[in-house]
Amino acid sequence: MSSMRFLRLHNLPFFLFIITMIAVVIGGTIRIYDAGESCPDWPLCFGSFGFDISPEDQKEWYQSTGEYDSRGSDHTYTTWEIFVEWIHRFVTGLILGPLCIVQWFITFRRRNSIPSVHTASTVALILVIAQGILGYLTVKYDNINWSVAAHLIMAMLLSLSLLWAWIRWMDSESSLPKWMDIDYRIAIRYRPNLYNLTVSTMFVLILGAFVSSTPHQNGACGIGSFDAWPLCHGSLFGSFGNTKYLHRLFVVAVFIFLLWSVQNIEAGSLRKVLHCGIGFYVLNALVGGLYIITASSGFIEILSLLHLVFATASFLCIGFAALLTRNIILRVKVPQEE
Repeated sequence: MSSMRFLRLHNLPFFLFIITMIAVVIGGTIRIYDAGESCPDWPLCFGSFGFDISPEDQKEWYQSTGEYDSRGSDHTYTTWEIFVEWIHRFVTGLILGPLCIVQWFITFRRRNSIPSVHTASTVALILVIAQGILGYLTVKYDNINWSVAAHLIMAMLLSLSLLWAWIRWMDSESSLPKWMDIDYRIAIRYRPNLYNLTVSTMFVLILGAFVSSTPHQNGACGIGSFDAWPLCHGSLFGSFGNTKYLHRLFVVAVFIFLLWSVQNIEAGSLRKVLHCGIGFYVLNALVGGLYIITASSGFIEILSLLHLVFATASFLCIGFAALLTRNIILRVKVPQEE
């Protein structure tokens, strides 16, 4: 019975959210394998629809187009590295994109009864299209830091739009789980703080994306010892021009803000969701530190992937809490959707 309930149409946005998260993890995997240029053209891959491109065929493509890898004309990629980039494009372009179109079409036909769901679906579709364009720019500019950061930001905004569509769709069909049903007074009181926390953690994500995609920034405070983390070159203080140090300052500031916000919220599901956000936030900080401390003989890139996963999980917990408060307030203001 529970599996049949999950197959109800209002769970389509949540299914798309899961696909988006899979795409984010694959994107992180591309980065840790440094395979962002393993398909140097777009939407094809070395002029092919496949991923099994031999080193000889790669070199032939480079010579015929005059476009070479940023690491030199002799650099080639393994089949696995090309496959990771290829499967990322497959998931986003041939699964997520078309399903977002289907979702938009369904909600368009029901836009009078569930207008907020249709709006969220429209935003999601626009973001998917924008992600495709940005993917092209990311390839064109060889994974420059601003494009990597923008790609992550849009993925997070897409995730929030899908979660919002899911919440509103369930609520319109009186299927919202009890734990998502926040007291109206609590929603009014804490929504501003939750919005501020969502924006703050998004900014931390942006700085983290710049650190990870800018050459030499991961080791900008040193590596391989506690002088590199939690300190920066053995000091509590660093240069504000150092993106790595600036990222750490914001991590600490947002953590204090998060703790303060949770302490002021009465016991309930909202507090539990934020506790999950804090848990992922702390895990993320510890993994980030471990990534730096263990790097004396080279970075352990799986830790970098975990760093991305925990960071997005923390952000989404906080953003989800903000959406729950917004839903209750909108329910009161727009009762015709109920």
